[in-house]
Amino acid sequence: MAERLNRAGPKPRRAGIPTPYPPLRRLRRLAGIATALLSALPSGEPQAEHGDGARMLVRLERDRAHALGHGFERWRMIGARDDTVTGIWRARTLRAARPNAPDWTVVILGGIGTDDQAALLVPDSLPVSVLAVSWPWKGPRQMSQWEFVSNAPAIRAALLRTPPALASGVEAVRQARPGTRVALVGASLGVPPAVAALPLAGADALVLVDGAADLERLLRSEAARALREGSITAKFAQASTPLVARMLEPLEPSRRDAAERDIPTLIVDAEREDRIPSACVAALHARFPHATLARHPGGHLRPEDHRQVNAIVTTVWRWLRDGGAGRSSP
Repeated sequence: MAERLNRAGPKPRRAGIPTPYPPLRRLRRLAGIATALLSALPSGEPQAEHGDGARMLVRLERDRAHALGHGFERWRMIGARDDTVTGIWRARTLRAARPNAPDWTVVILGGIGTDDQAALLVPDSLPVSVLAVSWPWKGPRQMSQWEFVSNAPAIRAALLRTPPALASGVEAVRQARPGTRVALVGASLGVPPAVAALPLAGADALVLVDGAADLERLLRSEAARALREGSITAKFAQASTPLVARMLEPLEPSRRDAAERDIPTLIVDAEREDRIPSACVAALHARFPHATLARHPGGHLRPEDHRQVNAIVTTVWRWLRDGGAGRSSP
C-alpha cells in the first residue's frame, strides 16, 4: 500500500527555487485520500464483515491445466450467492504416495504477487495434494495514488472476502478428496486472512510462514521503508495508518474469534527477517502460544529463491508427516 502511494510521491525541487510550503494541489490530493479512506471504514461490528460464514459450496468446476504441468487443474468454486473462488489444484501423485503415510492436502494463500501460482512451488515428489487459492481482488496490482484511493472501498471488500474464499477452498478439497486431512497455509501477506479463516474453514492444522500480527505497526513500518523519509506523502501515510489499520481490522491476526478452537499450528520465520518488525513477529507468536516454531534460511520469503522455498516446504512436510499436527495443545 505504501509502495503504491510512493509512485505518486513529490516531484524534486528545482535548484535555487525555494518551496517553503507544500503546493495547494498536494494538500487537496491528500485531503481526497483522507476522505476516501474514511468512506471505506467499516460501520458496525467489524466481525460482521465476514462473520456470515463461508458461502456454501454449490458447484465445483474442474478443468485440466496442461500448460502448468502434469496433474494440475484450474478450479472454480461457486457459492450459493454466485460468488466464485478460483484456484490451482494438484492431487498427490501415485509415485509420491508412501505406505502408511498420512493423507494431507495443503490449502495455500500466498502473497498477492504469487497468488494461485503458489501451487507450483510444492514439488510433486511430496505425498501431499495442494490447492492454492487466488486472492478475490481481480483489479490492477500496480496503481497510482489516485487509482488506489478510488479503488480503496473495493479493495477492502475484496480483502474481507478472502477468509470465506479460503473456507470455500477447504470445502472443495473435502468434496474432491474425502477423508483427507487439511492444513491451511498462509504465507507472507496471506497470513492474516488465513488466521481470520480459522472459524470458517474447519481445517485440521495451520501453517504460517513469515507472518505478523499488529497490522498497524506493520503498516507504519512499510510506510517508513517505502517512502522518502520526511516527505509530505510519507508523513501523511504515517498519519493515515490508524485509518487503514481500522479498515483491515477484521483481518488482524491478534484477534480471536469466540467460536475458534485451538488448532495444531506451525510458525516458520525467516532467520534474517528483513521486512517485518520483530515486535510484529512476536505478536503472532503470542497469538499462538501452543505453536511449534521453526526457521527457514535467508530473509523474508521470496518465491524465486528455490533453495529457500524447498527448505520451507520440507519443514512443513516433516511437521505434518511426523505428527506435529496431531499433538494436542498444552
